[in-house]
Amino acid sequence: MSDGDAAGKPPTILEKIYVQRQKDVEAAKATPGTRPEELDAYLKMGLAPPLIPLVPRLKRNPSTATARPSLSLMAEIKRASPSKGDIAPFANPAQQALLYAQAGASVISVLTEPTWFKGSLLDMRLARQAVDALPDRPAILRKEFVFAEYQIAEARLWGADTVLLIVAMLAQEQLQRLYAYAVALGMEPLVEVNNAREMARALEVGAKVVGVNNRNLHDFSVDMGTTSALVDMVREKDVLLCALSGIKGPEDVRVYKEQGVNAVLVGESLMRATDTAVFIKKLLEWPDV
Repeated sequence: MSDGDAAGKPPTILEKIYVQRQKDVEAAKATPGTRPEELDAYLKMGLAPPLIPLVPRLKRNPSTATARPSLSLMAEIKRASPSKGDIAPFANPAQQALLYAQAGASVISVLTEPTWFKGSLLDMRLARQAVDALPDRPAILRKEFVFAEYQIAEARLWGADTVLLIVAMLAQEQLQRLYAYAVALGMEPLVEVNNAREMARALEVGAKVVGVNNRNLHDFSVDMGTTSALVDMVREKDVLLCALSGIKGPEDVRVYKEQGVNAVLVGESLMRATDTAVFIKKLLEWPDV
């Protein structure tokens, strides 16, 4: 991904984040204890915690066995964002994860990018530990700007069950390679797209879980119709479709449910909710369980 272009166009938000994350990853790779060969050794020693498969977990939610099954929830732990600034800077990721799990989330998404989102790998590990003993814990997603196998190895060692791969920031060869590496570690990635061309690329690599981001990562504008426009591309395929970003109320979820979307990812609205469990139940229109 280029930093702007030859015509002097300023870099987009996604490009700025990508450049910073490249520097961060290079620093981590050069640090004794977290060098790539050390992460590989830890993985070979079997030190990564047990994982659960994403696809079946994403299909289960508190409404699954009822007469009126609704969508599943990917609940996000998010302290801040480039578009909104601080959202909940002092949130406790362990407490938040437990709240989400007890409220019925199928996946807990943890932002681990430090500069714009104020997240960390420690946040993710603590979220995982907080839900580890639950009988049917949610899958843990490392929400990150992944461009290297190194970040996927980190995710696996720190307790993630899945990772995010953003089609917009990856060449097709990169996407294919990273997808294959994640799957080899037992992690089915969430592959994020924003338009029909990116959806075609995600399907080409064999993605089983595709998230349509209603937010354009280049300018951070939101269009709730982005997901709706791509539903037909996966309708007859063995693909779970998730709507990401901008979901604020039950009416948003209802539209997606009618269109055959399988899950929604919600972050900011959950982080700002005064009663998270009540908000989740109303949002997804789940029955009492």
